[in-house]
Amino acid sequence: MLEVVFEESAAGSMSAAIGRTGRTGGVFGAVVCQRSGQTPSRAEIRRLRQEMEARERQAWAEAVPLEGRREDVVSLSLLLSVGPIDEDGIGPARRAVLEDLYPDRAENLERVLEKSRRGLSTLLERAGQGEPIRVWSSRGPDDACGLCWLMEQLRPVGLEALDVTLVRLPEFQARPDGTVVQYAGWGEVGPHQFGRMALSGEKIPVNAIRMMADHWGALRRENAPLRAVLNGRLVSAPETLYDFWILREIAAQEPEFREAVLIGNVIGKYRLGIGDDWIARRVKQFIRGGLLEPVTEAKPGAPYYRRTLRRCD
Repeated sequence: MLEVVFEESAAGSMSAAIGRTGRTGGVFGAVVCQRSGQTPSRAEIRRLRQEMEARERQAWAEAVPLEGRREDVVSLSLLLSVGPIDEDGIGPARRAVLEDLYPDRAENLERVLEKSRRGLSTLLERAGQGEPIRVWSSRGPDDACGLCWLMEQLRPVGLEALDVTLVRLPEFQARPDGTVVQYAGWGEVGPHQFGRMALSGEKIPVNAIRMMADHWGALRRENAPLRAVLNGRLVSAPETLYDFWILREIAAQEPEFREAVLIGNVIGKYRLGIGDDWIARRVKQFIRGGLLEPVTEAKPGAPYYRRTLRRCD
């Protein structure tokens, strides 16, 4: 079975999950805060680390194994909610959109695009041979776009012949300790959770597959600057769609503020399903329009939004 995801981080997490039946090492991080503002002692940090490792071992002990092969994970990280979509396949127009969003990551973009092209080729070949596909999607705009786009790409195979299972990211998950977790995307899901979440997968009927493919065709004809999920439906949208929330957070900042903090606030507070790339792009537009001006520039090698801005009130 081919496993399809629409972001690189989700592919990495799923690859770590496949075939594992217990915690075998790895890296995790945590933020330790003291209400007093004092730095935690080494003993306190060691105790907290041991508690986290114990929780991780327990989580793997209760996990449902995710069967499969790591080489069958297909990552199609194309950010299709942004920019023109009127070209066939994965071509120069998509590359231009990603270069505009990530001007400082050219080498990585080429790797991601080539990986997506190989993945799509593998999907077309093996789906044509009758191999089942499991698609992991969320209600975020990039995943929603990826799902409909994928169904259109598979048209040449013959939609009636497809065997597609859809696993939806749950809106929330309640943990045994009473904590409720909300996920913005599959990249936030721990490897030990994929096997259990796979049990919720449902076969997509051929008429639903055809509906998704047709819907992507309609969106292509509209070819809007953005696509968003509004009232549960994927629709075309203007590039100003998210400006209200970005401008609200700009107004809440001090006259001088760090752009990265602004971006984090928008993502964390409003959970709009957009990433730092689009928010940074809109901030650039606000700078061009005279609403903001840079005070400092990012250090060499750092993302360009690691800088200080000033409101031009």
